Amino acid sequence: MRIFAISDLHTDFIENRNRLQQLSSLDYQGDALLVAGDIADDMRVISWTLKELRSRFSQVFYVPGNHELWVRNGDCDSIEKFRRVLGLCEELGVQTQPGRAGRYWVVPLFSWYTADYDEKKEADASSLEGWADFYFCKWPFRMGSVSDYFLRLNEPRIRRYDGPVLTLSHFLPRRELLPAVEKLSFKGLPLVAGAPGLDRQIRALNGAAHVFGHSHIAFDRVIEGVRYVHHPFHYPRHADKVKTPLKEVSRCVDKEEGRVA
Repeated sequence: MRIFAISDLHTDFIENRNRLQQLSSLDYQGDALLVAGDIADDMRVISWTLKELRSRFSQVFYVPGNHELWVRNGDCDSIEKFRRVLGLCEELGVQTQPGRAGRYWVVPLFSWYTADYDEKKEADASSLEGWADFYFCKWPFRMGSVSDYFLRLNEPRIRRYDGPVLTLSHFLPRRELLPAVEKLSFKGLPLVAGAPGLDRQIRALNGAAHVFGHSHIAFDRVIEGVRYVHHPFHYPRHADKVKTPLKEVSRCVDKEEGRVA
């Protein structure tokens, strides 16, 4: 079984839905796919996309991103929306819980960003004025830290598994996974990009590889023994950056030791 990664499908754009449908319906029937969030905010589009992926892969593992938690009407808050997305996944046979994929364990990790990801306090907060999460995410009253809430959801998953572990999250677990601020076109991104607590959970799991999303900046590098992979599908205007829609992550993980080869 091969294991592939993808993120940031943004299939609320018809161009991306068309590109997704070009994936072979035969080539991946014995394989697993890790989807690191940001499909869409419309539940109908999320459902359509997950069904398309589920029809092409033996297994689909998924964590919601920030777009999925946007609320454009008043019928729920973002935590209830999160629960509805997980309920939809259960109906469709999409895995949001830890599960085996061949010889590997895949452990989805829920997450949200926190400002301390900007370790050197270099980001430009003024550039966040139009950040959509501030307008479309509706958190319960007196919720406290959103990032801590999602990290706590992961705690029962942090245990010993009898095989090499692959983890996935939407947000970034380490500052090194994002370029320096001067190289970013969006100078405020480090403030809304990741959560250092995520990496502590990855390390506690002795993860061999971690798949993440969100930044739309492709990444594939080993840092302190863990392979970090970001393979975005991108918005339509950046589709020319996508050389291949999927990234295989399993072939570089040592089959016996569960370490990056």
